[in-house]
Amino acid sequence: KYNVKPKEFEKFLISLSKKSLQNFNHFGKINKKNIKKIVIDEIERKDKIKFFSYFENELIGYSFLSKFEKFTKKHNCVLGMVITDKWQKKGFGQEICSYMIKYAWQKKYEKIWLTVFFDNLGGIKLYKKCGFEVEGIFLNDEKLFGLKRTVVSMAIFKNSRNSVKKRNNIMKKLMI
Repeated sequence: KYNVKPKEFEKFLISLSKKSLQNFNHFGKINKKNIKKIVIDEIERKDKIKFFSYFENELIGYSFLSKFEKFTKKHNCVLGMVITDKWQKKGFGQEICSYMIKYAWQKKYEKIWLTVFFDNLGGIKLYKKCGFEVEGIFLNDEKLFGLKRTVVSMAIFKNSRNSVKKRNNIMKKLMI
């Protein structure tokens, strides 16, 4: 799981390109003035299971499984992840995501949910490879740096028997 030094996490976040930060901007604007607070707040959060991924002694990825507080959603969790630009498109994302899925199932979660921006085609492709299915599309759902962005909701189920068929049947009923 995690045992990261705050300075190391700061360096990791600051190293992310503008594009990576826009695709995984969980923290809002990151700069030298607020980075220490962002890092400490994130490390101290109790609602997340945090993962820091290393390759050749370098921090290359941060990911998490976030727990829901709502009683009726305790069987679900949210997945989030970002890999530093230098290490993207090298298979680490799929490896990390697969590990997190297995970890979530071991922790008795039944559904893992995530959101990805519609124009993050690499992210969508990665999540589909890992078994996630599109659940919905939220037009102009988020606003970052003055731009509205459309979000794709995706999920994977521990017991996913017929989930696509069930979703399609519900969609047909809604169209009436």
